[in-house]
Amino acid sequence: MGSSGYAEYTAAPAAKTMKIPDSISSPDACAAILQGLTALTLTEEAHKVEKGDWVLVLAASGGVGGWLCQILKAKGAHTIATVGSEGKVSVAKESGAEVVLVEGKDNVLEKVKEHTGGAGVAAVFDGVGKDTFDRSLECVARKGTLASFGNASGAVPPFPIAKLSAKNAKVARPSLFNYISTREEYEHYANELFKMMAEDDFKTRIHETYPLKDVARAHNDLEGRKTMGKLLMTP
Repeated sequence: MGSSGYAEYTAAPAAKTMKIPDSISSPDACAAILQGLTALTLTEEAHKVEKGDWVLVLAASGGVGGWLCQILKAKGAHTIATVGSEGKVSVAKESGAEVVLVEGKDNVLEKVKEHTGGAGVAAVFDGVGKDTFDRSLECVARKGTLASFGNASGAVPPFPIAKLSAKNAKVARPSLFNYISTREEYEHYANELFKMMAEDDFKTRIHETYPLKDVARAHNDLEGRKTMGKLLMTP
């Protein structure tokens, strides 16, 4: 994991360099490492997901959302997922979501209560931010966790902390790099991710591999929202 990737060679920090197992291709490892580790640490550190837990994942057809669905299925959890359109329902189901809801069509809070017997979910993993924060907090069960890890709709505004006492809920605002700041943490989670990718046959969604000379086309495709999955470049 590093930066300055738009080059034939780049200086990589030794502390964030890992040997890729023979069972995983270099493109898959490259495409997986950032979002896969984000999803894995969310389910281990932001909220330790246990087998049988009901969990809500927002924007499940996106990068982190897709990894969350795969990891939660491997852990034996029950996943309720939201997507932005009917066309993305199959993507979330293929990733392992049991229940898929379409934003703007389905009443997410109502459906969450329906599938959890009124209790709510043990955890919500919300990368959307401002637009969904209040609803996500309503979906959380007593003693549950709302992990707000992204700002796709804007930053969550200040809220009174007393709101959490109604259900003894917890709110976390994690970032990946604070979970893997030491070499030991990075090795632990990277090896765990690679192990899950190999043993649970995880799918790494790669949109296209672009020659480095076509970097402008890659950016245009991203900005034009033409992509689903990671964009890789080869020098």
